[in-house]
Amino acid sequence: MRDASGLPSPLGFWHWSGKTYGARPGDWLEVQRLGGNVNLALLLHWLDLASLSADLTALQPALVQTEAVLAPWRTLRQNAKARLDEAEYQAMLAHELELEQLQQGVLLQSLRAHPPRREPGHNLLNYLTLLGAETGPLRDLTC
Repeated sequence: MRDASGLPSPLGFWHWSGKTYGARPGDWLEVQRLGGNVNLALLLHWLDLASLSADLTALQPALVQTEAVLAPWRTLRQNAKARLDEAEYQAMLAHELELEQLQQGVLLQSLRAHPPRREPGHNLLNYLTLLGAETGPLRDLTC
């Protein structure tokens, strides 16, 4: 799953994220409800598990860039759900997942440009604290 930099490959991270998210979808969506980014939270959790510490501010430009496309699409899909047949809705959802995967790739690319330090970090806990969710449902995932 890791490449030469010690970071996950985009596809490997996508699959890991799907399993990790799928085990607790409501908890991860709480991050989004609080104004956070689920893909960033998943990446920070992965870094914690790998005993790597990242500079959260270095990842912000990647989020801004990708959220400019992803957030409006997500809103459009959610608002259109009641007016679409199942096939149309699933097509919109599939495109949203493609955008999510793209966002993860951009986050990883940004992380490679600002390599994490090889030291245990509290990446997810720091992010949850910024969101005011340090005592929320994902608290047990923090290292």
